[in-house]
Amino acid sequence: MLAGGGTGGHLFPALAIARGLRAVDQTCDIRFVGSRYGLEARVLSGENEVFYPLNIRGIQRGLGPVSLGRNLIFPWRFAVSRRRCRQIMNEFEPHVVVGTGGYASGLPLMVAQGRGIPTLVHEQNAYPGMTTRRLARRAELVCLTYKSSAQYFQACEWVLTGNPVRFNSNHLPNRRAAREQLGLPIRGQVVFILGGSQGSRPLNNHFLTHWSTYTEKMKAYLFWQTGSAHFERLRKAIGTDKRVTLVPFINDMAAAFMAADLIVSRAGAMTLAELTYLGRPSVLIPLPTAAADHQTLNAQVLVKKKAARLIPQSDLLRGKLEEQVKRLIKHPDQLKAMGKRAQSLARPDAAETIVKHILELAEK
Repeated sequence: MLAGGGTGGHLFPALAIARGLRAVDQTCDIRFVGSRYGLEARVLSGENEVFYPLNIRGIQRGLGPVSLGRNLIFPWRFAVSRRRCRQIMNEFEPHVVVGTGGYASGLPLMVAQGRGIPTLVHEQNAYPGMTTRRLARRAELVCLTYKSSAQYFQACEWVLTGNPVRFNSNHLPNRRAAREQLGLPIRGQVVFILGGSQGSRPLNNHFLTHWSTYTEKMKAYLFWQTGSAHFERLRKAIGTDKRVTLVPFINDMAAAFMAADLIVSRAGAMTLAELTYLGRPSVLIPLPTAAADHQTLNAQVLVKKKAARLIPQSDLLRGKLEEQVKRLIKHPDQLKAMGKRAQSLARPDAAETIVKHILELAEK
């Protein structure tokens, strides 16, 4: 059983692990548990996976009426979802439950640990999420993406595995093929804007104001994942400029990364794993409200190796991003060097390593 989701950063490692398990044993029975409100509810139906949705949301940090209302009914959602997890365990009887983070992974792990079912937790970020921190001590093993995370798991058995990605290295498109697939020009410089799987309002608003700086002054093309909730607003505002390609969501992220000369992105753990796996240069703008500022900690791993540049969101109004992008795209040799340094940080065997540990637990 694979439990996790809410965002792509928690869901896509689970999908990569599932693919790795099936590569070893095609008869392996894999089922997913997540929130009916998370990205997993939409993505897993398209993947033809068995998915058990839970009526659970995380604690809301906002103070508005919607957030307060959701927090008030959280105890009820928790009780209902815990009962549902028990029913799922009775039905499926998993040999191992794997948690890949997010609030939706907490209850399946908790119920499994209460029943003595072996659990394995995978932590993607440099600073562990609350679910991982609370449940790791009762897990048989914690798999880490960054060695710096080990300080938070001194009482646990942990192993450094890296973060599994959803790509197959044998089927990666080259730059030309990727651009043809996405309808981008073969020649010219492409800047890929990525605000995470659900899009980023601050990044979208910034580029809505400054997109012509890239297309007119830098003569670049923009390939822009807006997030489904923001797509129509941005499409109407920008119109049909041939140098801007807007998409609400990207299924083939490998093609998007390979088509771009430079990626401007948030610093979520999955994005960074994919950037390093593919060896792509990037300018990272960490989400400042992320728990314990973990996206900045993630980004600094690449920045210290000169594999990426970091621009705080607070510097967007000062034109720092445009200065950095303009400087980089004028020097393709620098972009190429950044990409090579990024690839040196990759752990391409992450999925295989995690699968090996899962199968060892299943055999105990």
